[in-house]
Amino acid sequence: MNSPRLAWSLALASLAFVIVDTAIVAVSIGLFSTRSLGLHGWPLVDAAACGSAWLGAVIVAADRRHRIGWMLNVVGAATSLSMVAESFVRWALHEGGPGPDGLAYLVGFVSSLAGGQFALAGLAVTFLLVPDGRLLSRGWRWAASAAVIGYCSFAVGVILVGPKTVSTSEDDLAAGNVVAEVVFAVGILAIVGALLASVVSLGVRLRRSAESERRQVRLVALGAAAVGVAMVTLLSDELVNGGHQTVWSSLLLYAAYLFMLLCIAVAVLRYRLYDVELIISRGLVVAVTAGFAALGYVGLVVVLGRAAGHRTGGFWASLVAMTLVALAFQPLRTAVVRLADRLAYGTRAAPYDALASFSRRIGRSPAPGAVLPAIAAAAGRAVAAERAVVRLEVDAGPDLVEAWPPGATAEAPPARSVPIADEHGPLGSIGLDLPAGRDVRPFEQRMLADIADQAAVAFRNVRLQVELAAQVDQLAEQTRALDASRRRLIDAADTERRRLEAALAREVLPAMTALRTDLAQAPPDVDEATCASYVERATVALEALRELTRGIYPTLLVRSGLAAALTSFAERRGVADVLSIDPQVGSTRYPERVEAVAYFCCLEALAGESAPSRVTVSRDGDDVVLALVGTSIAPLDRLGMGDRVEAAGGELVETGDRLTIRLPGAPAPAERPATPARGAPG
Repeated sequence: MNSPRLAWSLALASLAFVIVDTAIVAVSIGLFSTRSLGLHGWPLVDAAACGSAWLGAVIVAADRRHRIGWMLNVVGAATSLSMVAESFVRWALHEGGPGPDGLAYLVGFVSSLAGGQFALAGLAVTFLLVPDGRLLSRGWRWAASAAVIGYCSFAVGVILVGPKTVSTSEDDLAAGNVVAEVVFAVGILAIVGALLASVVSLGVRLRRSAESERRQVRLVALGAAAVGVAMVTLLSDELVNGGHQTVWSSLLLYAAYLFMLLCIAVAVLRYRLYDVELIISRGLVVAVTAGFAALGYVGLVVVLGRAAGHRTGGFWASLVAMTLVALAFQPLRTAVVRLADRLAYGTRAAPYDALASFSRRIGRSPAPGAVLPAIAAAAGRAVAAERAVVRLEVDAGPDLVEAWPPGATAEAPPARSVPIADEHGPLGSIGLDLPAGRDVRPFEQRMLADIADQAAVAFRNVRLQVELAAQVDQLAEQTRALDASRRRLIDAADTERRRLEAALAREVLPAMTALRTDLAQAPPDVDEATCASYVERATVALEALRELTRGIYPTLLVRSGLAAALTSFAERRGVADVLSIDPQVGSTRYPERVEAVAYFCCLEALAGESAPSRVTVSRDGDDVVLALVGTSIAPLDRLGMGDRVEAAGGELVETGDRLTIRLPGAPAPAERPATPARGAPG
């Protein structure tokens, strides 16, 4: 018995039984009489029974093997059958209704077997299985067994009494049969005990359940507790009144039965107990469509018939009405589907609408500031998450991150992550923080997968936009760097010209001017010693001029290395006591660029008007380390020095009055000892 067709057939049969029962009650005892409301149970029991059958059919349609769905379906159909059979028996035997007595006895026998005891036993088993269709533990099997044994005992009593007695005896069902009385008592007590035990089981399950399951079980437990209290009240009232059933206690039980079905329905629909929203949504679409077609067709037929009178045949009026209804319904189809989804899903239909609207905007290439918040909101609302974090991975810069709801932080990593990817690779993720104890249900996983698929297209567009913007920014930065470099080159060239002019005026021109003056004033008979002094002075001036014209890479630096060139320059400047060179540097040759940069930096320090207190050239591994110490390093050309050091792959660090320059100084392939300059150490 696992076909949804059978469940829907029982639901339709229950509806038919309720309609027939209403008609019989109306013609026999009156719809709103005391006997109808208090003893028979119309309309409370009819509504509860029909609702139970249809709710069970909906659950079975979602899961054909679900035990709770079948229990509700069978109990509802059996109760509806019992109600219409009871009405017929009373009408035929006591109110002068049609039908032979033998048929009434047989129908009364069926009514007793399918009546309240069967419903209470079925409800007890249902409460034990809520919400997942399984018992709380193996130890609760005794409660389900007690419900089954209690009903079987009651059925045995009905068989012992016989159809005629159960159909004609309203006050004493056993009719003096001692064995039947015992069997009835055992059965009723077992059913009541099982019902109360099932209520206790729901309480235990409620205490152990997590947040999402707690909300579901809480409503079912409330309805079950109402039925249990009403049943105890009814039995107590019968004991007080000598076994007679009063109107008020019966109404309380009937109302509790209906209230219990409403609680289960709310748990199923509001808290997604059995994932039946799609079935309800499509059922509502069919119902609204059928109602619209029926009302429209009938209304148009009446209007057209009255307008045309009897001159037009009924066939043409029906054809025109059917055509107009069909044409009018198509524009309303979207609105009808949206209405059905909202009625079935409630606010959870909004994420689908938002996702559909978002997918329509994908082709417009929206800005990242609009795409990420929309995806976060759609995913967060889809699963009722506490927080949703959308991350777009960007290769050319930091990842883009947005959080939902507004004001939520994105720093903490989410508990659950849904990847977003396309055929080219991963693009990002959707992170979700769900309420405590709640997990993503299967249909929510499908919805998140749809959101991720839709977001992948937008993410690819957004990533291209971000990467293009990053490349534009990078090109702009490179352009600015080139402009700055060009300006530095121009400034360096101007600075070098000014330095060369100042050096010529300071070192060469005074000597040449003095030499020219002395030669002009020298007598014709100059002795050899005086001529030798003139030659020496001219040679020194020429050497100084050669040194200046060679710039930062003099001949001595090419021929003898860094230590010799620096020692020679320091001696000429009279600052040899300031310069300290490690012997390892003096015995090693370095790449030309490294030697040129080191020579230029030391030259900047030693050639100024006031030299630093100490200039040290040492070796640290393969690196050359220059240390310029003293307050006189402040006016040094940091820009020119920094450019040359950076071009050689080194670093320049300034700490207080100390300037440290480290240059990568792997020795040149043709390493050879340098020839010491005159006066150099070693």
